[in-house]
Amino acid sequence: MAEEYFIRGPEEETARGPYGIDELLTLAEAGKLDPEYYYFDPRMESWALIRTNEELKLKIFPEKKRLTLRKKTEEEIASLNADDEETEVVRVDEMLAAAEGNTRETKHVRTSRVWQERAASISVPILGVMLLISALSVIYPSISLLQAVFANEEGAYMRLLQDPVLILGLLDTVMAIFLFLNATEIYPLIRFRAAVGTGFFFVLHMAYYINGDPQAIWLALSYLAFGLGLYIGTLTLSFTMILFCAVLGVGGALGVAYYSNLVPLLMGS
Repeated sequence: MAEEYFIRGPEEETARGPYGIDELLTLAEAGKLDPEYYYFDPRMESWALIRTNEELKLKIFPEKKRLTLRKKTEEEIASLNADDEETEVVRVDEMLAAAEGNTRETKHVRTSRVWQERAASISVPILGVMLLISALSVIYPSISLLQAVFANEEGAYMRLLQDPVLILGLLDTVMAIFLFLNATEIYPLIRFRAAVGTGFFFVLHMAYYINGDPQAIWLALSYLAFGLGLYIGTLTLSFTMILFCAVLGVGGALGVAYYSNLVPLLMGS
């Protein structure tokens, strides 16, 4: 399968693509792409400057060979001047239009790219909202402990270190801030958090349910929905899947907040 890349300019917040090497070469020759543009590296799962990848840079911006003049023979000149009815002339603007999906034949490619760009633009803030809701649902019950830490009360730091769930909430807050700053480089960390956190809390609350707590099943399912929405949301560029992950993840995060905070409050526990 040919390599394809998403790109974005230094001042751009939305990505374009995916483009194949030939399309990127065409854009570069037209002055619409330079080495200071960013490309999404699927191996590192982060954005990087094109100029930092020497192999990719040489493919898109090959070194121009020095031109030399050679005297042509009369036969070669006659051949160049002869009309060739089978030769099809391709204009530069037509090549650019094809590369950007603006021709009738490539319209479906352009439509697909537009939806992928929309998915990329909304996925980051949606994931940030998921993490922020999750963080608040954990931090709110322990707000007095955080106040003690900020007030530098004796023993507060030790109590904080003994509360891993609160530490997870603080980590979610930090990751949400990074996402709101469009730092997609933390996607691998988010996937790790989603996998480990979901597995732990799902098994924990399922154990509570088996041991006679009827509310625990809803909390377990809420953690599962939140984790799946968070994990899949970092992997897909499908607009439909992003919307599905948004509903699943935000709904799960709100479920966690509801069943871990509001329900115990209403029940007087």
